Amino acid sequence: MPQILKHRFSLTPSAMLWTVSAFLAITGNIQFFQQTSAVYSFAEYWPFLISQGVLLLCAIMLMATVLGFFLPTRIVAAILLLTGSVAGYFSDTLGIAIDKEMIRNVFVTTTDEALDLLNWGLVLRVGLLGILPTIAVFLIPLKPSKILIRQGKLAGTAVLSLLVAALSIAPFGDSYASLFREHKPLRYFTNPAHPIYSAVKLAVDTGSTLDTTFEARVKSANIPPEDASHELVIVVIGETARADHFGLNGYERQTTPKLSKRDHLVSFRNMQSCGTSTGVSLPCMFSLDNRSDFAIDRAGFTENTLDVLAKAGVSVLWRDNNTGSQGVADRVTSERFNDPDMNPVCDAEECRDIGMLSGLEDYIARQDGDILIVLHQIGSHGPAYFKRYPDEYAAFTPDCQSKELGNCADTEILNAYDNTILYTDSFLDSVISLLESKQDAYETSMIYLSDHGESLGEMGVYLHGMPYMVAPDAQTHVPFIVWAGKNSDIDEAQLRPLTETPMTHDDFSKILLQMFEIIVDDNRLASGETVLPMKPEEVSQ
Repeated sequence: MPQILKHRFSLTPSAMLWTVSAFLAITGNIQFFQQTSAVYSFAEYWPFLISQGVLLLCAIMLMATVLGFFLPTRIVAAILLLTGSVAGYFSDTLGIAIDKEMIRNVFVTTTDEALDLLNWGLVLRVGLLGILPTIAVFLIPLKPSKILIRQGKLAGTAVLSLLVAALSIAPFGDSYASLFREHKPLRYFTNPAHPIYSAVKLAVDTGSTLDTTFEARVKSANIPPEDASHELVIVVIGETARADHFGLNGYERQTTPKLSKRDHLVSFRNMQSCGTSTGVSLPCMFSLDNRSDFAIDRAGFTENTLDVLAKAGVSVLWRDNNTGSQGVADRVTSERFNDPDMNPVCDAEECRDIGMLSGLEDYIARQDGDILIVLHQIGSHGPAYFKRYPDEYAAFTPDCQSKELGNCADTEILNAYDNTILYTDSFLDSVISLLESKQDAYETSMIYLSDHGESLGEMGVYLHGMPYMVAPDAQTHVPFIVWAGKNSDIDEAQLRPLTETPMTHDDFSKILLQMFEIIVDDNRLASGETVLPMKPEEVSQ
């Protein structure tokens, strides 16, 4: 490059960061502006909306200058551009917000799940709005300056950002007061400010819990000696299942034809999840704490319900066809079934949930006392819903055959999702059949409970993982089904009137301890508290 061009196109660090911030405010915040304009119409509030754009620019710039104190300017620009392009794609196409829990999910995502999210739309977006601008950033010369002068200019730029932000807010004080009070969730869509803030917060929170000392919550857990009958309970943890898409719950489509014909089965219609992602919900639902007291960063080092059951002498087996137990089953027997070496029912797409039943009869035959088996499904995990069911379960067509949901009509996405529920129906029916074959020897029961729900395009939102406080009901309203064998202690007659009773994942641990009649020395677990109505002991055989 000729020297005159180098001089003409050189930028100061502050000018480069202003340029990058402006670029991101325009290209990376389509969802933010769509959300704000839905609340404040442009025709009536255009000066206020322009003010929000200026405020957004200043927020990005302020973050850039703060990072600039610790990192080289080009590195800061690259972080902003690449983060903004990736977050912008998922926000614009799926309507999701990138917060701390969404970032946490990245670290527990399997390779197959990551590949399901990789598509040409993402590649194109990141290439054009992330990689190419980053290359330009490294090609454009920066005017040299001494470190103290550079830091001083960055400090001045930060002050200028705050000043401009204040000036943009001043004429609209009442409007901003309303915005911050009534529309707080809009901040989740500020890109890349909120994703970077969330990543830093996750790192800080994780760093504050580096103490890996295991916390035992229960000193003793016992099965009453008068309980001579043995329990055989299979818990199926669903993945991404919505309560309102189950035929059992009144859905217009019959997605649960086999379960609908089952006797002694009760479906609860008002269950709320603990989180909107597997990484949070799974540890939370097995936690001994309620959601309000649950700390995800300590969950892996804290005694949970499976630990208590094992301590009481229950044989616990966890089988997983998903991303793993998220630490829940670290101290009990655990087997991975998303590999053909373990799962005998695998095809070109993936290993099927039904394969988790392989060898269970032999396992049951080897146990002496009470048994809990947990089966963690891949279930209805998106966006590649079409991979979640064999061809013979494609009852609702045309079904979306792409992992890029933007390539399919919402009706096709809906069809594919409902087919996953149809396959889950068949899987649960097979679980019940297995339990029926054992009910002469055991008090048999099945519990089916999904970890979280799924958005299918309602209000432009897809998948799951939204911040809990703003998550739509579709992501938190989950199915909860109980089947009781002929010798089960569950009182079916008293259970049926409770189908509309509000319940949450907080009830799940209490239900498990109750079903195994576990007596613990922890008042927080409210020993003897009845969540599911049970028969008097003398009635049960």
